Amino acid sequence: MIVNETESTSPARRSVVDLSGMCQTIGGYGSLFAGQVKDAPDTTTDEYAADQELVNSRRVTEYLVPLAKAIGAHTVLDVGCGVGAMVRTFLGLGYEAYGVDLPGLHRHWSRLALPQDQMFIVDPAKLRLPFATDSVDFAYTLGVIEHVGTSDGMADRLSSYDSIRKEWLRELFRVVRPGGAMLVAGPNRHFPIDVAHGPDSRATAVERWLSERLKASVHKVWGQNFLWSYGDVRRYLQGLPYQIEPQPIAGFLSCSRVPSAVRPAVQAYIDHLPRSLLGTGFNPWVMALVHKLTKS
Repeated sequence: MIVNETESTSPARRSVVDLSGMCQTIGGYGSLFAGQVKDAPDTTTDEYAADQELVNSRRVTEYLVPLAKAIGAHTVLDVGCGVGAMVRTFLGLGYEAYGVDLPGLHRHWSRLALPQDQMFIVDPAKLRLPFATDSVDFAYTLGVIEHVGTSDGMADRLSSYDSIRKEWLRELFRVVRPGGAMLVAGPNRHFPIDVAHGPDSRATAVERWLSERLKASVHKVWGQNFLWSYGDVRRYLQGLPYQIEPQPIAGFLSCSRVPSAVRPAVQAYIDHLPRSLLGTGFNPWVMALVHKLTKS
């Protein structure tokens, strides 16, 4: 049931949303973050926002919707929704869609006229989702978890980053209904090249030298790094009723950040990566579809 429900909350959403942790509204959107926006500023540029609106709308229709349909999803949740383009696209397709992200991004939600009872601001220091346990059919978080547990929101890992990520992922798993699924995606630590980020803050001199010359982040595939892997997902969810189904990244990644000289070869590699290698270090990205099993 929903706690502290407002008059504007429709009956259909009362089994999904839990407002008990809300402490204020920011720009009309409910917030579990008690501080001021200036304490957690949004660094999203208008140019980046426009690009995300275009690219992410395509990713919904071409990649995420087939996954949602496969599990019979009606309610979907975007954790780390950014400017909200994916949520808007899902809403336009008739889904009951929700989004959460950090303070400051609400200005983009307002610009896209996203509903205030379906978009929520969460605390950067500790993830708590304003949703009931076992309430969401399909949740997804894309390119987010590698920034969880960092001091700068990028690549400087806190000493407790591993336990923070475990708690973060288990909170996301909590809100998914049995029989539903969550998609957890981001660059693979066991693949040696990452074109989406700079080097880890503790990268070696050799890694930084290679990264500078190749114009892409190069890292060793053993040891620790701010990136993550399929093995990390399994560790974080240990003891919970789940099953991982690695997904292809063809149709999701556009390779736009890959140097143009090698882009066709990289795209061909992604498009033809055998299914047997999707859950390994041969895959540039982790694309883990985690099914929440029904308890027997």
